[in-house]
This record gives sequence, structure tokens and C-alpha cells, in this order.
Amino acid sequence: MKVLYWDTFAGISGDMALGSLIALGADPDNIVHQLHSIGLTEFVLENKQRQVSGIQATDINVIEIPTKDSDEEHDHSHSHSEKHAHKHSRRLPDIQKMIQSGDLSLRAKNNALLVFNALAEAEAHVHGTTIDQVHFHEVGAVDSLVDIVGTCIALDQLDIDSLKVSILPWSHGFVKCAHGTLPLPAPATLMLLKGFKFRESGIKGELITPTGAALISALAEQSSFPEMSLLNVGYGSGKNDYGIPSLLRAVLGEN
Repeated sequence: MKVLYWDTFAGISGDMALGSLIALGADPDNIVHQLHSIGLTEFVLENKQRQVSGIQATDINVIEIPTKDSDEEHDHSHSHSEKHAHKHSRRLPDIQKMIQSGDLSLRAKNNALLVFNALAEAEAHVHGTTIDQVHFHEVGAVDSLVDIVGTCIALDQLDIDSLKVSILPWSHGFVKCAHGTLPLPAPATLMLLKGFKFRESGIKGELITPTGAALISALAEQSSFPEMSLLNVGYGSGKNDYGIPSLLRAVLGEN
């Protein structure tokens, strides 16, 4: 049985998660092909190698290709890869229909649906609405859809049977998003991570994004490092510098 352990010493975001899996050998070209099959075509997936504190890591950037109906105004205040909120405000049924329409494997489809259902429930609770009425602002944007669905495709490619995650880092401060200025960790992030253990990091800034929290909440179990034979290690690069290596370590093993 293949086990993946995410060591979240610097937190987790969607691009860090996807980068860590590509670093382990997931095929980015196949991921893009499958994303095109669900109607996500207005992007280029940039996949680069980057040195972070001397460690080679995979750095993922989703570059949006402007479409005819593109809104000229963008909100550039979102953290990690969760941007372009206003022109992509999808609801859960829209995203479910996209995922079901594509050529994804059954496991990848089911996992992607689990992640977005978890997100919708958390956002509905925080904003006092129903899951079908939740407007996915940041997480409905092209880059976050690519991160989430792409991660589910990559987990399937690597044939991961069990996903584990370490104790999570608690951080401080505020973040600007489509709803205004929010305290960190963001309210939806905390709602998603009920039942998970945190440790104080002493860091001011966003370490865990709602996208990263949704992936953990829907797909992972928190544990100490599991007993397994080590097969490979990959690092996904983050975009921030809080004085620690902005990396998500993915440890692949077998038991």
C-alpha cells in the first residue's frame, strides 16, 4: 500500500501540494490534458525547479490566458495562488458539473468532489448561507481549480492509497480577500480543520490557505510519521518568505 506523508512545517497551499506531487513524479502534461477535459483550458501550467534554502523544489504557477469576456479589473491581494476572485465566482453545482464532465478517473473525480464539498460546507458555515449558494471567489478561480483538481489527478497518478499529514503550524496576522480583511488563520481554513492538531509557529503571515486546508480536510488523516519503507521525497515550493524554508515536503512510502 502506497502512503504519502505531507510534512507541513511551513504550511500548505494548493500550489505547494501540486508541486510536491509533481516533484515525486506525477506527469504535469497528463494533468493539464485531464484538466482540459473538464473545460479548464484558459491557463498554462508553469512548472519550474527552484532552490529554497539550497533544497531543489518544484514551483508551480498557473498563468491565466485572457478570454474575450475577461474583466480588466483584478484583485491582486490574495495570498499564495488564490487570486483573480471577481471574474470567476462559481457555485458548487457549477464546479461539480465540470468535474463530472471530464476524463478523470473515478478516484480522482470522487476526491475532487470531496474537496469542493468540504470547502462549500466551511464557506457556508462562515458566511451564513447554504452550500449551493456559496460563491467560490478565490477557490472558484482558475488557478485554485487547477491546484485542487490537479492535486487529485496527481494523487491518482501516483496511486496513493493513504494520505497522512503532520501537526499543522498556527500563524498570525491578517489577509485581504474578496470578503475583506480576515484574521489568520482564515475563518474557512479553521472551519475545515476542526479536529486537527496545531502547534504555535510564531510566524506572521498565511501558512495554510483554504485550498490547502480543504485538501487536508477531505483527503488526509493527521498522524505522526507512519511506519513505512521510504520510496521517494519531493518538495513543493511556496511563494512567501517568512524566515523558514517555504516548502511542503511530500514523503512517499510503502507499507
